Amino acid sequence: MKRLLLGLFLMKASLFMLAGCSGSAPTRFYVLSILPQSAQQAANAGRNLAVGVGPVELPEYLDIPQIVTRTGQNELNLADFDKWGEPLKDNANQVLAENLAVLLPSKKVHTYPWKRSSALDYQVVVKITRFDHTEGGETVLHTRWNILSGDGNREILSRETRYVERPDGTGYPATVASMNRALAQFSRDVANTINNEVNTTPTPP
Repeated sequence: MKRLLLGLFLMKASLFMLAGCSGSAPTRFYVLSILPQSAQQAANAGRNLAVGVGPVELPEYLDIPQIVTRTGQNELNLADFDKWGEPLKDNANQVLAENLAVLLPSKKVHTYPWKRSSALDYQVVVKITRFDHTEGGETVLHTRWNILSGDGNREILSRETRYVERPDGTGYPATVASMNRALAQFSRDVANTINNEVNTTPTPP
């Protein structure tokens, strides 16, 4: 009889634990999004640029599924139920490439690694040193980036840029939206720089 009562008690305890787990908050997944086609700019006359984007590097603390925020200068917070739908590095690389395809515009934008047979006019290499949000504060995107010749053998320019966005509200959806705006600003700067390079470089006969 005691064994029977013990068994029933353990069964009820197990059911209670399962019910508690099923009542936990659901995990939410996020991705960055590309610029709308309405952002498209006028094409360079007579040019259809082929651009390679990548590699794009991120700090290791961002290369995790959880969305990371800062609670202080040296303290990080990892979200329990808010995660990236894919690795942030891959998502940022793809969104940057798609944004450049809209802004240049060019349908020949390749993400790293591209096929050896791809004939490129320019390569964009990006190192992101910060891409996160301070709780109750601002979202910061800090980048060091280079534009190289199509074959990658010549550096055309090297720059360091910083973008700051304040979320329109609280919570992770507002944080991700502000990160998206910061990446869009960076995309526009890269596109404008490539366009200026094209316009100041004589077209080969």
